[in-house]
Amino acid sequence: MTSDALPLLIEVIRGNTVESRHFGAAVVVDSAGKVIWSLGDPELMMFPRSAIKPIQAGLVMAESGALERFDVSQKELALGCASHTGEPMHADAVRAWLARLGLSPANLECGEQDPGTKRALHDLYRSGASAGREHNNCSGKHSGFLTVCRQMDVDPKGYLNPEHPAQAAVCRTMAEMCGVDLVSSDFGTDGCGVPSIAMPLHALA
Repeated sequence: MTSDALPLLIEVIRGNTVESRHFGAAVVVDSAGKVIWSLGDPELMMFPRSAIKPIQAGLVMAESGALERFDVSQKELALGCASHTGEPMHADAVRAWLARLGLSPANLECGEQDPGTKRALHDLYRSGASAGREHNNCSGKHSGFLTVCRQMDVDPKGYLNPEHPAQAAVCRTMAEMCGVDLVSSDFGTDGCGVPSIAMPLHALA
């Protein structure tokens, strides 16, 4: 969709000159999902990406019973719902979580990523180590997927495949929470390899 079809949301002004313009759409719904205000098309198809981490990992773990069975702590639950910066407190927590599942960072399918802060990055490489999958800003969410795999007693390998039972559970939960049929939705791939589901903007709201 071109910017001509989207309303202007933000103008950034430097001095007396408009430096940049940002176009988009916005929508507000009530508790029943009824659109009560919108700017632009509330039916705009979009990829919510990291905005749905609390549903992808957190809610699916909770509904499956994995939180209780594997004693997932509040810190780990927060990590599963967040994008982190790969600092030692994050990477160490991911390693400990996976170890409790009988797994390791090698089971993460998110790929390696440098820590997101200069201090953590410099400290890591000064120590002679290198970035691993546990440093990926999405490793908490992926650890949540692996916890769901353990709860479902399914092979965690390939858990990013849209047909994998873990991702099927995510899709079902997303459809239920957003009140929209996602069967025919377009699937893309997020930066960390997770299937990304296109949905109407109002459904995310």
